[in-house]
Amino acid sequence: FLLNRSSDLIDKAVQLTEKCICCNSITEIEEALNSYNKKNGTQYSVETEYKLYTTKNCTNCNLAKSLINSQKLRIKILEAQEKELNYLMKNNIGTFPVLEIIAGEKSQFISGKEVGEFIASNLEKFK
Repeated sequence: FLLNRSSDLIDKAVQLTEKCICCNSITEIEEALNSYNKKNGTQYSVETEYKLYTTKNCTNCNLAKSLINSQKLRIKILEAQEKELNYLMKNNIGTFPVLEIIAGEKSQFISGKEVGEFIASNLEKFK
């Protein structure tokens, strides 16, 4: 059973794992769901979308893009334009690159040097 229908899917994962959607990040909910699966012999998962926002002349952006392209990862790369910059500023994000993790209505942001570390340590998640 694959949870992959927008917001009710993350809600189902929250219900199964008894994690609060407001207090826990998407990655924390996914980790709890993996533990639930191991404990119960199930294979639930949450459909997650990944977007990498970059800017020109950004060394960390270029490193992250190279990793994504060389490993053929499922991460959409976007060069941030005014619309995206405004969106990120509204979410208190000011350091690039920015990885947005989206599950249903919930978003989680990772920015700066942590992006490359997060991607490198979770390669299988993005394939």
